[in-house]
Amino acid sequence: MSTWYDLKLAVLQKMFAADDKVVVDESTTGYLAAMPHCANEGLALLATAGKFVTKAVKIAQMDIKNLLSDSVSNPIHEFSDTYSYSADEGQSYYFEVSGIGDCFIYVDEVLTETVTINTKGYEVFKGLITNTTNKPVRFEFITAFPMALRNVAIYKESFPTAEDVVPYADKIKYDLTALAPDFYMIDPQGIYFEGAYQQYLQTTDFYQEGTKTLVLDRNMIGNFTIYYRAYPEELTIDTEDEYVLPIDPEVYVLLPLYMASQLYKDDDNGIATAYRNEFEIGFERLVNSANLSAYEEFTSESGWI
Repeated sequence: MSTWYDLKLAVLQKMFAADDKVVVDESTTGYLAAMPHCANEGLALLATAGKFVTKAVKIAQMDIKNLLSDSVSNPIHEFSDTYSYSADEGQSYYFEVSGIGDCFIYVDEVLTETVTINTKGYEVFKGLITNTTNKPVRFEFITAFPMALRNVAIYKESFPTAEDVVPYADKIKYDLTALAPDFYMIDPQGIYFEGAYQQYLQTTDFYQEGTKTLVLDRNMIGNFTIYYRAYPEELTIDTEDEYVLPIDPEVYVLLPLYMASQLYKDDDNGIATAYRNEFEIGFERLVNSANLSAYEEFTSESGWI
């Protein structure tokens, strides 16, 4: 495995600024200071167009029962005065609403929360209900303007936080950049589903909205493993010399060429151009082969997604 130190030494050697070790002196300080930026440029270029860094995120969709009937939960309810719904108990809620008004949440007819609504399109509202003794709950919407309500749910289950309350829409949207901050794009053939009886199969039963949002059917209860192409971890001036670069050998051999071609322009543009040409030839081979690197995994900490 190649380290950050190994990479710096290789670059300095290509610029005739080192023999068998990295020496920090007047002749190398400027090069070393500029290396993180050059390395990040090269890694981003390779990881997004050639030698992909592939990782995985797991999403578990659970069968959380809605205490409300389908006639209440599923249709779009349009009104311009009041609208209410209730359940015999409840610990959390979810709804999508468009309009201007207020939602008053009662537990055993005692007002426990007021939700102020001011949206120009459907927005999600979800939260926890203060109901330690499982009393009846009631939601009352009051507005003087047209308002629309959809995908309504009251759950008897509580959740760690309001953000963890599961959605009730037919199609559940997941922002993959929230689950994996280094997300670049979904691996085109990299989504696997494990449902009833632990059958683990590749699936195409999903949608991609834009470039960062994955849409899954709510009725697909089970575990999804989504392989994605990731941006490489950013290197900085403070990166430890012992840091092992998470790249394959065929990527590592190209990085010194790219970095030297950038750093050596002012010293010897001819040699820098030769290095860049070598890099481009190797880079083209990687793009054409479309090799994939080893998988890594990320698991959501909340346990609900």
